[in-house]
Amino acid sequence: MHSSMVVFSIINCKSNMPSNKILFLFTHISLLTFATTKAQDDPFFLHQDCSGDKTNANTSFQFYIKNLLSSLSSNAIGTTQFNMTKVSGENPSDLIYGMFMCRGDVSSHLCHQCVLNATQKLSLECSLSKQSTIWYEECMIRYSTTSLRYSISPSFDMKNSGNISNPESFIPMLNFTMNQTADEAVQSVIDNKKFATREANMSGFQTLYCLAQCTPDLSLQDCRTCLNDVIGNIPKCCGGRVGARVLYPSCNIRYELYPFYTIPSPTPTPKLVPETKTSHLDSKFSEDPIYLSHNCSNNKTFTANSTFQIYLTTLLSYLSSNASNSGKNFHKVDVANTVFGLFMCRGDLPSQLCGQCVQNGTHQISSKCYSFQEAIIWYSHCMIRYSYRNFFNKMEKSPLFSDLNTTNKGKEQNFFTVTVAKTLDKAVIEAGDSDERYGRKSSKFNDLQTLYTLAQCTQDLSTEECKGCLGNLIGASIPWSRLGSVGGRVLYPSCNVRFELFQFYEDSDKVGTPETGSSTLLVIIHFTITYTISPTYFYNICLHIGMLYY
Repeated sequence: MHSSMVVFSIINCKSNMPSNKILFLFTHISLLTFATTKAQDDPFFLHQDCSGDKTNANTSFQFYIKNLLSSLSSNAIGTTQFNMTKVSGENPSDLIYGMFMCRGDVSSHLCHQCVLNATQKLSLECSLSKQSTIWYEECMIRYSTTSLRYSISPSFDMKNSGNISNPESFIPMLNFTMNQTADEAVQSVIDNKKFATREANMSGFQTLYCLAQCTPDLSLQDCRTCLNDVIGNIPKCCGGRVGARVLYPSCNIRYELYPFYTIPSPTPTPKLVPETKTSHLDSKFSEDPIYLSHNCSNNKTFTANSTFQIYLTTLLSYLSSNASNSGKNFHKVDVANTVFGLFMCRGDLPSQLCGQCVQNGTHQISSKCYSFQEAIIWYSHCMIRYSYRNFFNKMEKSPLFSDLNTTNKGKEQNFFTVTVAKTLDKAVIEAGDSDERYGRKSSKFNDLQTLYTLAQCTQDLSTEECKGCLGNLIGASIPWSRLGSVGGRVLYPSCNVRFELFQFYEDSDKVGTPETGSSTLLVIIHFTITYTISPTYFYNICLHIGMLYY
Protein backbone atom coordinates (compact mmCIF):
# COMPACT_ATOMS: atom_id res chain seq x y z
CA MET A 1 0.00 0.00 0.00
CA HIS A 2 1.30 3.45 -0.91
CA SER A 3 1.24 6.20 1.69
CA SER A 4 -1.06 8.34 -0.47
CA MET A 5 -3.62 5.53 -0.33
CA VAL A 6 -3.36 5.52 3.46
CA VAL A 7 -4.10 9.26 3.72
CA PHE A 8 -7.02 9.02 1.32
CA SER A 9 -8.52 6.10 3.22
CA ILE A 10 -8.17 7.85 6.57
CA ILE A 11 -9.99 10.90 5.22
CA ASN A 12 -12.82 8.69 4.03
CA CYS A 13 -13.18 6.88 7.36
CA LYS A 14 -15.58 8.26 9.98
CA SER A 15 -14.36 11.82 10.28
CA ASN A 16 -16.43 12.64 13.37
CA MET A 17 -14.49 10.27 15.59
CA PRO A 18 -13.17 11.64 18.87
CA SER A 19 -9.50 12.58 18.60
CA ASN A 20 -8.22 9.59 20.56
CA LYS A 21 -10.14 7.24 18.23
CA ILE A 22 -8.68 8.92 15.17
CA LEU A 23 -5.26 8.50 16.73
CA PHE A 24 -6.00 4.84 17.41
CA LEU A 25 -7.08 4.38 13.79
CA PHE A 26 -3.99 6.23 12.53
CA THR A 27 -1.78 3.96 14.62
CA HIS A 28 -3.38 0.83 13.21
CA ILE A 29 -3.13 2.17 9.68
CA SER A 30 0.56 2.87 10.28
CA LEU A 31 1.09 -0.72 11.33
CA LEU A 32 -0.79 -1.88 8.25
CA THR A 33 1.52 0.26 6.13
CA PHE A 34 4.54 -1.40 7.78
CA ALA A 35 3.23 -4.88 7.16
CA THR A 36 2.49 -4.37 3.47
CA THR A 37 5.78 -2.71 2.55
CA LYS A 38 8.12 -5.14 0.86
CA ALA A 39 11.78 -4.38 1.45
CA GLN A 40 14.34 -4.83 -1.24
CA ASP A 41 17.04 -4.72 1.44
CA ASP A 42 17.01 -6.82 4.54
CA PRO A 43 18.08 -4.97 7.71
CA PHE A 44 19.51 -7.37 10.28
CA PHE A 45 17.98 -7.36 13.76
CA LEU A 46 20.39 -7.57 16.72
CA HIS A 47 18.68 -6.88 20.05
CA GLN A 48 15.91 -4.93 21.77
CA ASP A 49 15.39 -3.81 25.34
CA CYS A 50 11.82 -3.07 26.48
CA SER A 51 11.71 -1.58 29.98
CA GLY A 52 9.72 -3.18 32.77
CA ASP A 53 8.05 0.15 33.53
CA LYS A 54 4.85 -0.27 31.49
CA THR A 55 1.59 1.43 30.76
CA ASN A 56 -1.75 -0.30 30.31
CA ALA A 57 -3.03 -1.57 26.97
CA ASN A 58 -5.39 0.61 24.92
CA THR A 59 -4.66 3.74 26.91
CA SER A 60 -3.96 7.16 25.44
CA PHE A 61 -0.32 6.79 26.49
CA GLN A 62 0.10 3.66 24.37
CA PHE A 63 -1.44 5.54 21.44
CA TYR A 64 1.13 8.32 21.92
CA ILE A 65 4.00 5.82 21.86
CA LYS A 66 2.76 4.33 18.60
CA ASN A 67 2.25 7.80 17.18
CA LEU A 68 5.84 8.68 18.07
CA LEU A 69 7.15 5.54 16.36
CA SER A 70 5.09 6.36 13.27
CA SER A 71 6.53 9.89 13.25
CA LEU A 72 10.09 8.53 13.47
CA SER A 73 9.42 6.23 10.55
CA SER A 74 7.98 9.11 8.52
CA ASN A 75 11.03 11.26 9.28
CA ALA A 76 13.46 8.70 7.82
CA ILE A 77 13.16 10.18 4.34
CA GLY A 78 15.59 11.64 1.84
CA THR A 79 19.10 11.82 3.22
CA THR A 80 18.01 12.04 6.87
CA GLN A 81 19.95 9.48 8.92
CA PHE A 82 19.46 10.97 12.38
CA ASN A 83 16.33 12.43 13.90
CA MET A 84 15.02 13.43 17.31
CA THR A 85 11.34 14.08 17.86
CA LYS A 86 8.75 14.17 20.63
CA VAL A 87 5.02 13.65 21.00
CA SER A 88 2.93 15.29 23.68
CA GLY A 89 -0.48 14.32 24.99
CA GLU A 90 -3.16 16.18 26.85
CA ASN A 91 -1.10 16.05 30.06
CA PRO A 92 2.51 17.24 30.41
CA SER A 93 3.36 13.83 31.88
CA ASP A 94 2.47 12.24 28.53
CA LEU A 95 5.50 13.78 26.78
CA ILE A 96 7.53 11.08 24.95
CA TYR A 97 10.94 11.61 23.32
CA GLY A 98 12.30 9.51 20.45
CA MET A 99 15.28 9.27 18.12
CA PHE A 100 16.73 7.13 15.37
CA MET A 101 20.29 6.93 14.08
CA CYS A 102 21.47 4.95 11.07
CA ARG A 103 24.99 3.63 10.69
CA GLY A 104 27.08 6.25 8.98
CA ASP A 105 27.82 4.30 5.80
CA VAL A 106 24.40 2.85 4.96
CA SER A 107 22.39 4.16 2.03
CA SER A 108 19.36 6.41 2.54
CA HIS A 109 17.08 3.67 1.25
CA LEU A 110 18.49 1.06 3.65
CA CYS A 111 18.32 3.57 6.50
CA HIS A 112 14.64 4.17 5.80
CA GLN A 113 13.94 0.45 5.56
CA CYS A 114 15.75 -0.23 8.83
CA VAL A 115 13.82 2.47 10.70
CA LEU A 116 10.62 1.13 9.18
CA ASN A 117 11.35 -2.42 10.37
CA ALA A 118 12.51 -1.27 13.80
CA THR A 119 9.48 0.94 14.50
CA GLN A 120 7.19 -1.87 13.39
CA LYS A 121 8.90 -4.31 15.76
CA LEU A 122 8.75 -1.87 18.67
CA SER A 123 5.07 -1.14 17.96
CA LEU A 124 4.25 -4.82 18.07
CA GLU A 125 6.46 -5.91 20.97
CA CYS A 126 7.31 -2.92 23.19
CA SER A 127 4.45 -0.43 22.89
CA LEU A 128 3.47 -0.88 26.55
CA SER A 129 7.01 -0.06 27.77
CA LYS A 130 7.64 3.55 28.73
CA GLN A 131 11.17 3.37 27.34
CA SER A 132 12.76 1.05 24.80
CA THR A 133 15.90 0.68 22.69
CA ILE A 134 16.28 -1.48 19.61
CA TRP A 135 19.42 -2.18 17.60
CA TYR A 136 19.70 -3.40 14.05
CA GLU A 137 22.98 -3.76 12.22
CA GLU A 138 22.03 -0.71 10.17
CA CYS A 139 20.23 1.51 12.70
CA MET A 140 19.23 2.18 16.31
CA ILE A 141 15.93 3.55 17.69
CA ARG A 142 15.09 4.56 21.24
CA TYR A 143 12.27 6.35 23.03
CA SER A 144 11.67 7.40 26.62
CA THR A 145 9.44 9.50 28.84
CA THR A 146 12.58 11.41 29.92
CA SER A 147 14.76 13.56 27.71
CA LEU A 148 17.14 11.53 25.55
CA ARG A 149 20.58 12.52 26.72
CA TYR A 150 23.97 10.84 27.01
CA SER A 151 23.33 7.25 28.09
CA ILE A 152 25.34 4.04 28.39
CA SER A 153 22.42 1.91 29.53
CA PRO A 154 20.96 -0.41 28.42
CA SER A 155 23.92 -1.99 26.63
CA PHE A 156 24.38 -4.99 24.40
CA ASP A 157 27.43 -6.89 23.14
CA MET A 158 27.79 -9.52 20.46
CA LYS A 159 31.00 -11.44 19.84
CA ASN A 160 32.37 -13.79 17.23
CA SER A 161 32.74 -17.31 18.59
CA GLY A 162 36.20 -17.69 17.02
CA ASN A 163 39.31 -17.00 19.09
CA ILE A 164 42.27 -15.02 17.79
CA SER A 165 45.39 -17.13 17.27
CA ASN A 166 47.94 -14.47 18.32
CA PRO A 167 46.38 -12.44 21.19
CA GLU A 168 49.75 -11.01 22.29
CA SER A 169 50.09 -8.95 19.12
CA PHE A 170 46.41 -8.64 18.21
CA ILE A 171 45.07 -7.03 21.41
CA PRO A 172 47.51 -4.06 21.44
CA MET A 173 46.83 -3.46 17.71
CA LEU A 174 43.08 -3.61 18.30
CA ASN A 175 43.25 -1.16 21.21
CA PHE A 176 45.42 1.29 19.25
CA THR A 177 43.32 1.12 16.06
CA MET A 178 40.00 1.35 17.88
CA ASN A 179 41.12 4.46 19.77
CA GLN A 180 42.28 6.03 16.51
CA THR A 181 38.84 5.27 15.05
CA ALA A 182 37.16 6.85 18.10
CA ASP A 183 39.26 10.01 17.72
CA GLU A 184 38.22 10.30 14.08
CA ALA A 185 34.54 9.75 14.95
CA VAL A 186 34.62 12.55 17.53
CA GLN A 187 36.24 14.97 15.09
CA SER A 188 34.19 13.90 12.05
CA VAL A 189 32.72 16.85 10.18
CA ILE A 190 31.02 14.90 7.38
CA ASP A 191 27.30 15.66 7.81
CA ASN A 192 27.96 15.86 11.56
CA LYS A 193 27.63 12.07 11.76
CA LYS A 194 30.26 11.43 14.46
CA PHE A 195 31.11 8.26 12.55
CA ALA A 196 34.44 6.79 11.47
CA THR A 197 35.98 3.58 10.16
CA ARG A 198 39.61 2.51 10.03
CA GLU A 199 41.67 -0.44 8.83
CA ALA A 200 44.96 -1.84 10.08
CA ASN A 201 47.17 -4.34 8.28
CA MET A 202 47.76 -7.40 10.46
CA SER A 203 49.72 -9.50 7.97
CA GLY A 204 50.21 -9.94 4.26
CA PHE A 205 46.61 -11.03 3.78
CA GLN A 206 44.76 -10.14 7.01
CA THR A 207 43.20 -6.76 7.77
CA LEU A 208 41.54 -5.47 10.94
CA TYR A 209 38.38 -3.44 10.29
CA CYS A 210 37.11 -1.03 13.00
CA LEU A 211 34.04 1.22 13.32
CA ALA A 212 32.99 3.80 15.93
CA GLN A 213 29.91 6.03 16.08
CA CYS A 214 28.13 8.42 18.47
CA THR A 215 24.69 9.97 18.21
CA PRO A 216 25.22 13.40 16.61
CA ASP A 217 23.52 15.23 19.50
CA LEU A 218 26.44 14.47 21.85
CA SER A 219 29.12 17.05 22.55
CA LEU A 220 32.68 16.19 21.52
CA GLN A 221 33.56 15.45 25.13
CA ASP A 222 30.52 13.25 25.76
CA CYS A 223 31.13 11.36 22.52
CA ARG A 224 34.74 10.55 23.47
CA THR A 225 33.72 9.64 27.03
CA CYS A 226 31.09 7.26 25.69
CA LEU A 227 33.53 5.64 23.25
CA ASN A 228 36.18 5.35 25.98
CA ASP A 229 33.70 3.42 28.08
CA VAL A 230 32.55 1.15 25.27
CA ILE A 231 36.14 0.38 24.16
CA GLY A 232 37.01 -0.38 27.76
CA ASN A 233 34.32 -3.06 27.77
CA ILE A 234 35.94 -5.07 24.95
CA PRO A 235 38.32 -7.05 27.22
CA LYS A 236 35.47 -7.80 29.65
CA CYS A 237 32.98 -9.12 27.12
CA CYS A 238 34.94 -10.11 24.08
CA GLY A 239 38.64 -10.45 24.89
CA GLY A 240 40.57 -12.57 22.41
CA ARG A 241 37.69 -12.91 19.94
CA VAL A 242 38.24 -12.39 16.20
CA GLY A 243 35.32 -9.97 16.06
CA ALA A 244 32.86 -8.18 18.35
CA ARG A 245 30.55 -5.21 18.78
CA VAL A 246 29.44 -3.30 21.87
CA LEU A 247 26.39 -1.06 21.63
CA TYR A 248 25.17 1.70 23.95
CA PRO A 249 22.21 3.98 23.28
CA SER A 250 24.61 6.91 22.71
CA CYS A 251 27.55 5.21 20.96
CA ASN A 252 28.80 1.90 19.59
CA ILE A 253 31.90 0.19 18.26
CA ARG A 254 32.63 -2.89 16.19
CA TYR A 255 35.68 -4.72 14.86
CA GLU A 256 36.06 -7.72 12.55
CA LEU A 257 38.67 -9.44 10.40
CA TYR A 258 36.39 -9.07 7.39
CA PRO A 259 34.88 -5.93 5.81
CA PHE A 260 31.45 -5.10 7.20
CA TYR A 261 31.13 -1.42 6.21
CA THR A 262 31.36 0.41 2.91
CA ILE A 263 34.57 2.31 2.19
CA PRO A 264 34.06 5.24 -0.20
CA SER A 265 35.85 4.49 -3.44
CA PRO A 266 37.93 7.21 -5.17
CA THR A 267 36.94 5.72 -8.52
CA PRO A 268 33.45 5.00 -9.90
CA THR A 269 32.05 1.64 -8.83
CA PRO A 270 31.91 -0.84 -11.76
CA LYS A 271 28.44 -1.77 -12.94
CA LEU A 272 29.20 -5.50 -12.65
CA VAL A 273 31.23 -7.31 -10.03
CA PRO A 274 34.10 -9.49 -11.35
CA GLU A 275 33.35 -13.21 -11.38
CA THR A 276 35.88 -15.97 -10.71
CA LYS A 277 36.36 -18.05 -13.81
CA THR A 278 35.18 -21.51 -12.84
CA SER A 279 33.26 -24.40 -14.27
CA HIS A 280 29.49 -24.18 -13.84
CA LEU A 281 29.43 -27.98 -13.96
CA ASP A 282 30.07 -27.73 -10.22
CA SER A 283 26.47 -26.83 -9.42
CA LYS A 284 23.33 -28.38 -8.03
CA PHE A 285 22.61 -29.91 -11.44
CA SER A 286 25.82 -31.97 -11.54
CA GLU A 287 25.29 -35.63 -10.65
CA ASP A 288 29.01 -36.32 -10.85
CA PRO A 289 30.82 -35.12 -7.73
CA ILE A 290 33.90 -33.09 -8.63
CA TYR A 291 37.13 -33.92 -6.82
CA LEU A 292 38.67 -30.91 -5.08
CA SER A 293 41.56 -31.99 -2.85
CA HIS A 294 42.82 -34.49 -0.33
CA ASN A 295 45.36 -34.63 2.47
CA CYS A 296 47.15 -37.69 3.85
CA SER A 297 48.72 -37.15 7.27
CA ASN A 298 52.32 -38.32 7.59
CA ASN A 299 52.04 -38.82 11.36
CA LYS A 300 51.30 -42.52 11.26
CA THR A 301 51.22 -45.31 8.70
CA PHE A 302 49.98 -48.88 8.67
CA THR A 303 51.20 -52.04 6.99
CA ALA A 304 49.30 -54.19 4.53
CA ASN A 305 46.88 -56.74 6.01
CA SER A 306 47.29 -55.25 9.49
CA THR A 307 44.40 -54.97 11.95
CA PHE A 308 44.19 -51.24 11.26
CA GLN A 309 43.78 -51.85 7.52
CA ILE A 310 41.05 -54.39 8.13
CA TYR A 311 39.21 -51.99 10.42
CA LEU A 312 39.69 -49.09 8.00
CA THR A 313 38.30 -51.11 5.08
CA THR A 314 35.28 -52.00 7.20
CA LEU A 315 34.75 -48.38 8.24
CA LEU A 316 34.92 -46.99 4.70
CA SER A 317 32.57 -49.69 3.44
CA TYR A 318 30.09 -48.85 6.19
CA LEU A 319 30.24 -45.12 5.46
CA SER A 320 29.57 -45.75 1.76
CA SER A 321 26.64 -48.05 2.51
CA ASN A 322 25.17 -45.69 5.12
CA ALA A 323 25.31 -42.68 2.78
CA SER A 324 23.43 -44.61 0.09
CA ASN A 325 20.77 -46.16 2.31
CA SER A 326 20.17 -43.96 5.36
CA GLY A 327 19.03 -40.73 3.69
CA LYS A 328 21.35 -38.79 6.01
CA ASN A 329 23.83 -36.15 4.91
CA PHE A 330 26.11 -36.74 7.87
CA HIS A 331 27.23 -39.77 9.83
CA LYS A 332 30.13 -40.70 12.09
CA VAL A 333 31.32 -44.16 13.03
CA ASP A 334 34.19 -45.87 14.82
CA VAL A 335 35.44 -49.44 14.57
CA ALA A 336 36.53 -51.05 17.83
CA ASN A 337 37.58 -47.65 19.16
CA THR A 338 40.55 -47.89 16.78
CA VAL A 339 39.51 -46.17 13.56
CA PHE A 340 37.20 -43.13 13.53
CA GLY A 341 35.52 -41.76 10.44
CA LEU A 342 32.70 -39.65 9.07
CA PHE A 343 31.15 -38.29 5.93
CA MET A 344 29.31 -34.99 5.39
CA CYS A 345 27.40 -34.17 2.23
CA ARG A 346 26.27 -30.69 1.22
CA GLY A 347 23.10 -29.97 3.15
CA ASP A 348 20.74 -29.73 0.17
CA LEU A 349 21.86 -32.87 -1.69
CA PRO A 350 19.37 -35.70 -2.28
CA SER A 351 20.44 -39.06 -0.86
CA GLN A 352 21.28 -40.44 -4.33
CA LEU A 353 23.91 -37.76 -5.03
CA CYS A 354 25.20 -37.94 -1.47
CA GLY A 355 25.61 -41.70 -1.73
CA GLN A 356 27.38 -41.42 -5.10
CA CYS A 357 29.82 -38.84 -3.75
CA VAL A 358 30.65 -40.84 -0.61
CA GLN A 359 31.07 -43.98 -2.69
CA ASN A 360 33.55 -42.19 -4.97
CA GLY A 361 35.29 -40.58 -2.00
CA THR A 362 35.79 -43.77 0.02
CA HIS A 363 37.28 -45.46 -3.04
CA GLN A 364 39.62 -42.55 -3.82
CA ILE A 365 40.78 -41.97 -0.25
CA SER A 366 41.75 -45.65 -0.02
CA SER A 367 43.76 -45.28 -3.20
CA LYS A 368 45.34 -41.86 -2.66
CA CYS A 369 46.15 -42.30 1.04
CA TYR A 370 47.03 -46.00 1.12
CA SER A 371 49.04 -46.87 4.26
CA PHE A 372 48.23 -43.59 6.07
CA GLN A 373 46.34 -43.73 9.37
CA GLU A 374 44.76 -40.29 8.93
CA ALA A 375 43.32 -38.68 5.81
CA ILE A 376 40.63 -36.36 4.44
CA ILE A 377 39.20 -35.91 0.95
CA TRP A 378 36.95 -33.12 -0.35
CA TYR A 379 34.54 -33.20 -3.29
CA SER A 380 32.12 -30.57 -4.50
CA HIS A 381 29.32 -32.63 -2.92
CA CYS A 382 30.87 -34.22 0.14
CA MET A 383 33.78 -34.70 2.52
CA ILE A 384 35.13 -37.94 4.00
CA ARG A 385 37.75 -38.26 6.69
CA TYR A 386 39.18 -40.94 8.98
CA SER A 387 41.81 -41.14 11.68
CA TYR A 388 43.43 -43.34 14.30
CA ARG A 389 42.41 -40.72 16.90
CA ASN A 390 38.94 -39.74 18.07
CA PHE A 391 38.23 -36.35 16.43
CA PHE A 392 34.46 -36.44 16.98
CA ASN A 393 32.83 -33.36 18.55
CA LYS A 394 36.01 -31.33 18.09
CA MET A 395 36.46 -28.19 15.99
CA GLU A 396 39.44 -28.67 13.67
CA LYS A 397 40.82 -26.11 11.22
CA SER A 398 43.64 -28.08 9.67
CA PRO A 399 44.32 -29.21 7.01
CA LEU A 400 42.77 -26.47 4.89
CA PHE A 401 41.76 -26.27 1.24
CA SER A 402 41.22 -22.88 -0.37
CA ASP A 403 40.07 -22.06 -3.89
CA LEU A 404 39.99 -18.26 -4.20
CA ASN A 405 41.12 -15.70 -6.76
CA THR A 406 43.48 -13.26 -5.06
CA THR A 407 45.06 -10.12 -6.48
CA ASN A 408 47.15 -7.18 -5.34
CA LYS A 409 45.89 -5.43 -2.23
CA GLY A 410 43.58 -2.50 -2.89
CA LYS A 411 40.40 -0.86 -1.60
CA GLU A 412 38.70 -0.96 -4.97
CA GLN A 413 37.45 -4.49 -4.18
CA ASN A 414 35.44 -3.20 -1.21
CA PHE A 415 32.36 -2.58 -3.31
CA PHE A 416 31.79 -6.35 -3.53
CA THR A 417 33.70 -7.78 -0.55
CA VAL A 418 31.40 -6.04 1.93
CA THR A 419 28.36 -7.72 0.37
CA VAL A 420 30.09 -11.10 0.27
CA ALA A 421 31.24 -10.86 3.90
CA LYS A 422 27.87 -9.61 5.17
CA THR A 423 25.94 -12.33 3.34
CA LEU A 424 28.32 -15.05 4.51
CA ASP A 425 27.96 -13.76 8.06
CA LYS A 426 24.19 -14.29 7.87
CA ALA A 427 24.70 -17.79 6.44
CA VAL A 428 27.02 -18.55 9.38
CA ILE A 429 24.34 -17.54 11.89
CA GLU A 430 21.77 -19.69 10.10
CA ALA A 431 24.15 -22.67 10.00
CA GLY A 432 25.04 -22.42 13.68
CA ASP A 433 21.40 -22.11 14.75
CA SER A 434 20.10 -25.00 12.63
CA ASP A 435 20.12 -28.65 13.69
CA GLU A 436 21.63 -29.54 10.31
CA ARG A 437 24.48 -27.02 10.81
CA TYR A 438 23.76 -25.79 7.30
CA GLY A 439 22.94 -22.27 6.12
CA ARG A 440 22.61 -20.42 2.83
CA LYS A 441 21.88 -16.82 1.98
CA SER A 442 21.67 -14.79 -1.21
CA SER A 443 21.95 -11.08 -1.97
CA LYS A 444 21.50 -9.03 -5.13
CA PHE A 445 24.54 -7.10 -6.29
CA ASN A 446 22.53 -5.45 -9.05
CA ASP A 447 19.75 -6.24 -11.52
CA LEU A 448 21.96 -8.72 -13.35
CA GLN A 449 24.01 -10.40 -10.62
CA THR A 450 23.01 -12.28 -7.48
CA LEU A 451 25.37 -13.60 -4.84
CA TYR A 452 24.78 -17.10 -3.46
CA THR A 453 26.53 -18.17 -0.26
CA LEU A 454 26.66 -21.35 1.78
CA ALA A 455 28.07 -22.22 5.22
CA GLN A 456 28.16 -25.68 6.77
CA CYS A 457 29.62 -27.51 9.78
CA THR A 458 29.81 -31.16 10.74
CA GLN A 459 26.75 -31.95 12.83
CA ASP A 460 28.78 -33.15 15.82
CA LEU A 461 29.73 -29.53 16.61
CA SER A 462 27.68 -27.45 19.04
CA THR A 463 26.09 -24.17 17.96
CA GLU A 464 28.95 -22.13 19.44
CA GLU A 465 31.61 -24.45 18.02
CA CYS A 466 30.04 -24.23 14.56
CA LYS A 467 29.84 -20.44 14.63
CA GLY A 468 33.39 -20.31 16.02
CA CYS A 469 34.73 -22.54 13.25
CA LEU A 470 33.01 -20.55 10.51
CA GLY A 471 33.88 -17.21 12.14
CA ASN A 472 37.53 -18.17 12.27
CA LEU A 473 37.42 -19.35 8.66
CA ILE A 474 35.87 -16.12 7.36
CA GLY A 475 38.16 -13.90 9.43
CA ALA A 476 41.45 -15.77 9.20
CA SER A 477 41.37 -17.76 5.95
CA ILE A 478 39.87 -15.37 3.39
CA PRO A 479 42.25 -12.58 2.31
CA TRP A 480 39.54 -9.95 2.00
CA SER A 481 41.82 -7.08 1.01
CA ARG A 482 43.24 -9.19 -1.84
CA LEU A 483 40.07 -10.92 -3.04
CA GLY A 484 40.07 -10.34 -6.77
CA SER A 485 36.64 -11.61 -7.79
CA VAL A 486 33.45 -13.26 -6.56
CA GLY A 487 33.53 -17.03 -6.52
CA GLY A 488 35.39 -19.51 -4.37
CA ARG A 489 35.41 -21.71 -1.31
CA VAL A 490 37.41 -22.46 1.82
CA LEU A 491 37.23 -25.87 3.47
CA TYR A 492 38.22 -26.92 6.99
CA PRO A 493 37.74 -30.47 8.29
CA SER A 494 34.97 -29.18 10.59
CA CYS A 495 33.33 -26.47 8.47
CA ASN A 496 33.33 -24.81 5.06
CA VAL A 497 31.96 -21.85 3.11
CA ARG A 498 31.35 -21.15 -0.55
CA PHE A 499 30.16 -18.11 -2.52
CA GLU A 500 29.36 -17.78 -6.22
CA LEU A 501 27.50 -15.66 -8.77
CA PHE A 502 25.47 -18.67 -9.84
CA GLN A 503 23.15 -20.84 -7.79
CA PHE A 504 25.09 -23.95 -6.87
CA TYR A 505 22.73 -25.33 -4.20
CA GLU A 506 19.15 -26.52 -4.18
CA ASP A 507 16.57 -23.94 -3.13
CA SER A 508 14.32 -26.46 -1.41
CA ASP A 509 14.04 -26.36 2.36
CA LYS A 510 14.57 -30.11 2.46
CA VAL A 511 17.96 -30.97 3.88
CA GLY A 512 19.55 -34.11 5.23
CA THR A 513 18.16 -35.58 8.43
CA PRO A 514 20.27 -34.37 11.36
CA GLU A 515 22.18 -36.81 13.52
CA THR A 516 20.57 -37.78 16.81
CA GLY A 517 23.89 -37.23 18.57
CA SER A 518 24.92 -40.87 18.89
CA SER A 519 27.66 -42.47 16.86
CA THR A 520 27.90 -46.02 15.58
CA LEU A 521 30.26 -48.61 17.00
CA LEU A 522 31.05 -51.51 14.70
CA VAL A 523 31.92 -54.79 16.39
CA ILE A 524 34.05 -56.92 14.09
CA ILE A 525 33.79 -60.70 13.87
CA HIS A 526 36.64 -61.48 11.54
CA PHE A 527 35.43 -63.33 8.53
CA THR A 528 34.80 -62.02 4.99
CA ILE A 529 31.39 -59.08 4.93
CA THR A 530 2.89 -8.71 -3.88
CA TYR A 531 0.42 -8.07 -1.85
CA THR A 532 -2.25 -5.01 -2.43
CA ILE A 533 -5.31 -4.02 -0.31
CA SER A 534 -8.57 -3.22 -2.13
CA PRO A 535 -10.57 -0.06 -1.20
CA THR A 536 -13.53 -2.21 -0.04
CA TYR A 537 -11.35 -4.29 2.26
CA PHE A 538 -9.69 -1.16 3.58
CA TYR A 539 -13.06 0.48 4.32
CA ASN A 540 -14.13 -2.63 6.22
CA ILE A 541 -11.07 -2.31 8.40
CA CYS A 542 -11.96 1.32 9.16
CA LEU A 543 -15.54 0.35 9.90
CA HIS A 544 -14.45 -2.54 12.12
CA ILE A 545 -12.18 -0.32 14.20
CA GLY A 546 -14.90 2.33 14.45
CA MET A 547 -17.45 -0.26 15.66
CA LEU A 548 -15.04 -1.54 18.28
CA TYR A 549 -14.24 1.90 19.73
CA TYR A 550 -17.41 3.95 19.40
